[in-house]
Amino acid sequence: MAPIVIAVKHVTPGLKEKLEECLFFFREPGNNVAVVKKDGKEWPHFFCHLQPGETVPESPVLRSMLADRLALYVVQEQAPYFLAHMVARYYYYFPKEERQQIINLAKANYETDPAKDVGGPVYAGVQQCLQEYLEQNDYLNLHGLITFRMQQWTKFLRKTVDKAVDEFLMEKEYQEFVRLLKYFVALQEPKIKQVHVLLDQEGRFHFLDHTCQPLAQQQEIDWSNDGGSNEEDLLVSMLITTAPHRIILHQNVCTLYPKAVDTLRHVFENRIILCKRCKLCHDAGRNLL
Repeated sequence: MAPIVIAVKHVTPGLKEKLEECLFFFREPGNNVAVVKKDGKEWPHFFCHLQPGETVPESPVLRSMLADRLALYVVQEQAPYFLAHMVARYYYYFPKEERQQIINLAKANYETDPAKDVGGPVYAGVQQCLQEYLEQNDYLNLHGLITFRMQQWTKFLRKTVDKAVDEFLMEKEYQEFVRLLKYFVALQEPKIKQVHVLLDQEGRFHFLDHTCQPLAQQQEIDWSNDGGSNEEDLLVSMLITTAPHRIILHQNVCTLYPKAVDTLRHVFENRIILCKRCKLCHDAGRNLL
């Protein structure tokens, strides 16, 4: 049986291990089995040798196993190189530091997407492409096959990169928004000593001062519009406007409005206190305020 040769541009230690896993099942007396790495003119080449004895005829099993292991290698260990290449190619106008942040976001999103896992549609497409190619060929240029034949996987990577860019820009815009709010709050003298923020059983906000009396400003805001996003904006807006010296967030505020709480913690920093449980929390939960 002629050796199956695999040329790889981006070699990682995991490749030889995966190739040897395939040949392990053919290690029997009389079989000459080995994976040999040789440095080619441009890229390293891996030679998968299987010279069977009389009891082991040439079989498509090895090619099928190689397709499976190489599919895992592609989706697990080649993705970082292609993600970085796509960011450099399509988003070259971002500063180097920002490009690296985008790459990190893309990698994180890619790792958590089940489509590329075994059994997922993207993995299945990669495996099928390798299977069909190895059935007809003894020489595989892995980088070339990925570039010209694995369009489903490369499109998946491009969508992952584009999503990472969108997330990066949104986060950058959010950080600028927080910076402006911090600047605005820093210019103001605290107008109120302390504000308690609570939620009752119906999910309505209650704002109490340091004497546990309702704030007059609460009546000036229209809380009638449904939608968590709108209420989060109103919550942040009110506390920014009143600029309390201290803000105590009670009951389920952190759980139900995490985005608003995160913004407030960044803007007010050590002026925010998170209450886990107290008498006010108990009274709010029973609508006793």
